[in-house]
Amino acid sequence: MSGSEGRRRLAALGYRGLLGLTALTDALPSRLRFGHWQSALALMRPPAELASVPRHAAPPEAPKGVAPRPAGGATLSCMLVAGALDGGGVEQVISALALGLPAQGFEVEVVTDRSGRVGRELQEAGARVSVCPSDGLAGLIAEHRPDVIELHRPDPGLVRAVAAAASPVIPVFHAVESYLDRAAVVGLGELARAAPSCIAVSSGVGRFFAGLTGGARITVVVNGVATAGADRAPGRTAARRAVSEAIGTRIDDGDILVVALQRYSDQKNAAGLVDAFLAAAGQDPRLRLVIAGSPDNWLEYRRADLLRRGSPRGHRVHLLGDSDAGTILAAGDVYALDSFAEGGPLSAVEAALHGLPLVLSDVGFGRDLAGSPGVVGEVVERPGAGQAQIDLARARRRLHQSNRDPFAAALVRAATCGRGRAGRIPSPFTEEEMVAGHAAVLRAALP
Repeated sequence: MSGSEGRRRLAALGYRGLLGLTALTDALPSRLRFGHWQSALALMRPPAELASVPRHAAPPEAPKGVAPRPAGGATLSCMLVAGALDGGGVEQVISALALGLPAQGFEVEVVTDRSGRVGRELQEAGARVSVCPSDGLAGLIAEHRPDVIELHRPDPGLVRAVAAAASPVIPVFHAVESYLDRAAVVGLGELARAAPSCIAVSSGVGRFFAGLTGGARITVVVNGVATAGADRAPGRTAARRAVSEAIGTRIDDGDILVVALQRYSDQKNAAGLVDAFLAAAGQDPRLRLVIAGSPDNWLEYRRADLLRRGSPRGHRVHLLGDSDAGTILAAGDVYALDSFAEGGPLSAVEAALHGLPLVLSDVGFGRDLAGSPGVVGEVVERPGAGQAQIDLARARRRLHQSNRDPFAAALVRAATCGRGRAGRIPSPFTEEEMVAGHAAVLRAALP
């Protein structure tokens, strides 16, 4: 047995061991799983930071084209309760709202309990950002007295704080939150039913929370992106050079680069995507995969890492940290997302803006996006069945996901199907429509 083959066998054995650790993780109650257990899993962190493609220094811009505030109209104060502001799709939506709602007649304050990259970028762009722990949020609300509040995280501490406010509260549902325990569901349900309206970022998320909260009034406002995003990205040659530097391997002209922008987290299924890709690469050796995102869960990163290390085609898989989305997409030939569950995947809309053919599991608004004019895309059955915690736990500990072969076949087809229409976003997936939709719900909540 060669040394490389021995290392692959050890990696494969290690991956099977991590399936057991995954089962243990899924069996823990939420209060432990998302607390001290995550700190323990941080011991699986690599000795060095994950390589990444550096982000552009330019701060986010306010969306162009939103309807201006009517002359003489009163300015309304709106507080966006954000939870953390480090990076990800939820933060991207909050950022767009913070910069876009002022043109709709709102004075916006973003409240975060942990301000990271997105918080800094918002402050640089002139937005008002307040850092406040959840146990101080009720006092901050009473002091600032906003006309209306949007809650963007279902964390029990935040739910309790905004529930005590005199201002109307609009809960915004960004994802299928399968891991909420009974106490969290009860508190969120009471808040949602008392709210003038709630916002869901896709019809699937709306249906999930309608059932979970028991009759809350829910308006669907899908997530959207700015058309200027593609214009600010580097050209293909420069983008592939930047990605090559990050992964430490030259991307050849003949490589078909599959890209995925996603956190390493329970619901994103990075390991399932790697597994399906390895099967696809066995059919088309030109394929190369780059996954880039924040490592929220080091167990999920390690699972994906050991899968690639255990395969003779693993050298075609590269795992990066949080990276510049525009550069990754400009370098890519195909975009892939194989999540167990999603709300409104902004990165898929951004990929469509760049003209990349999409291969998506059937989650969020993926089917609507892939079927839009000018978008080239294919939707595959999602891995596993059901969206309850027990269903996701059962799927996550499988050696191979149920949709592995269909997803692999779709990747192979996408490599030769041609690109979509770049530079344009179909309705209703534009940032302008998203901001206007939120503004309409906020106005309707006021007496």
